[in-house]
Amino acid sequence: MLRCQPALHIRHTALALRLGLPPGLRPYSSEAEQTHNVAILGGGITGLASAYYLTKELPNVRVTIYEASDRIGGWLSSKRVPVKDGTVLFEAGPRTLRPNGNGVLSAKLLQELDLAKDAIFAQNTSPAARNRYVYYPDHLVRMPHPSAGIADNLWSLFTEPVFSGTPWGIVSEFFKPARDPSVQDESVGDFFSRRIGRNSVDRLLSGVLHGIYAGDAWQLSAKSLFPVQWRDEAETGGIMAGVVKMQAEGRRVTKHEGDFLLEAKKFQWDPLLKATLKDNTAFTLKDGLQGLVDGLARHLFAKGNVEFKTSSPVSSVKLTRAGIEVTAQGSEQSESYRHAISALSPSHLNQVAKDPTSDSNAASLVPTIPSVTVMTVNLYYRTPDLHPPGFGYLIPQATPFESNPERALGVVFDGAYSPSSKDLDLANWQVTDTQLLQKARENGQLINVNDFAWYNMPDRPNTQDDVKERGTKLTVMLGGHWWNEWPSFPDEQQGLALAKSVLQRHLNITEEPEAYQVNVQEECIPQYTVGHEDRLKKAHNKIWSEYKGRLRVAGNWMSGVGVNDCLRSAWDVVRSIRDGRDGTGLEQVGTSEYVRVKPRRPGAAVKEAERDTTL
Repeated sequence: MLRCQPALHIRHTALALRLGLPPGLRPYSSEAEQTHNVAILGGGITGLASAYYLTKELPNVRVTIYEASDRIGGWLSSKRVPVKDGTVLFEAGPRTLRPNGNGVLSAKLLQELDLAKDAIFAQNTSPAARNRYVYYPDHLVRMPHPSAGIADNLWSLFTEPVFSGTPWGIVSEFFKPARDPSVQDESVGDFFSRRIGRNSVDRLLSGVLHGIYAGDAWQLSAKSLFPVQWRDEAETGGIMAGVVKMQAEGRRVTKHEGDFLLEAKKFQWDPLLKATLKDNTAFTLKDGLQGLVDGLARHLFAKGNVEFKTSSPVSSVKLTRAGIEVTAQGSEQSESYRHAISALSPSHLNQVAKDPTSDSNAASLVPTIPSVTVMTVNLYYRTPDLHPPGFGYLIPQATPFESNPERALGVVFDGAYSPSSKDLDLANWQVTDTQLLQKARENGQLINVNDFAWYNMPDRPNTQDDVKERGTKLTVMLGGHWWNEWPSFPDEQQGLALAKSVLQRHLNITEEPEAYQVNVQEECIPQYTVGHEDRLKKAHNKIWSEYKGRLRVAGNWMSGVGVNDCLRSAWDVVRSIRDGRDGTGLEQVGTSEYVRVKPRRPGAAVKEAERDTTL
């Protein structure tokens, strides 16, 4: 029988049709015996991943996903836009994933959800990997890369103002004293200006932070964003001394992270996918990262034990003797669950967790964690190659106002991570004998097409843009911390004008775009400001005190703002539920137990991590 109201069934039917599922497929069943009954608050990537790992680790689980909007996926949103000779794909939010670190989880999803056949793999030899730029003070500067050669890299390092003082700052870092032990945290700007020099922060590192956090280097926490370097200064006296020790003795990670790395080694990879990822710099899907959302949704829909409640914002979450009671807005009846996983933002969680009968001055469940709003403007121009080859450029805080009055954060060259029709033209290939390529593929060899892995051979290589001849596609990123004091944000036409102004000044693009899309992502990126770890510890204690392990949290506001970090957060929470461990999702914050991953030496096998405990 279907365990859903008629209105909900209609939403399920619409979702099933969009995902291409067969008519009549039942979206939810309660006939199987269930050992866990879990509510997930939020249907973004964290919520969907939590549901996926729950159904994988606890096959008899019953899952209900509450989502306030009428769509799932959160900030991941891909849209095809018509142009004169076809369609191009615009990404409103994240657009690529990296396979390293927590990215092993997204890479595994390619295999587990059968998405690898739809993937696009930009390899380490591609311009996207080799060419990355910073705009300072009034021109693009290519970042040093081995492919440029020693001479060109040295010339750039010692002649470009963006690098002024940084080479000497790195060398002299060895001789600088460590911080006072009483300092519990400081900003990224303060930390690296002490260790290397202020120019390295204002002209370089602040640009990197614009690309990841859209944040202010002088507000973000060094302890939370650069934990390895922060710890190395305290234990070895400096950043470079820590690097030397790591090269000699191996990388030091938390016990929690060491367990994750060991678990990742057990995965049975498809040999070709493993070989592809080994040389991969970033990957995406032919229909954008929305394809990852759809792949998860198809899988969950087909499982039969996951219920989607879209257009159902949660109004309250209460602890009861039986577990957790969840009430959705407009519902006359609450639902009871054994556990709940919140994938909501801290401010939203505080709202739904607040007891209306309690003192209005009572402490929030989660201390205030600020966030910033980012506007992305996608533009497509008919003329190709309007920018230099590469992934894009970032704009550091020291870039003069007259060079960046629009307060842009950076520009992504969206053609860099997906092949064009020119790339697929056999005449442009280094090897043109397709039979030879096919034979090599059958022998398990990786085939590259102009620096993109042809994983789905012999089918046509995947592309994102369906046009006869691709023009220039870019995304301008605006706002972030620059907009913190603004009373209002630009509207669509104002945002478009700002983006066009940036591109005219920086890249001399004067033609009108053939297509565009303006996206405002309000409060989308949490800011790990100074004291972030302490706030997370307080949140852990408060959540445990109020919910006794029945409510756990996951998302991008804890230990990483990227998609891969959200997957890892969901993975961790589900593992703790599976293993019956007490927790809140924040129990690993501030851990003092570490392991050292031994370095690989020629002719020697990698030994299992050795445990050492820091008291």
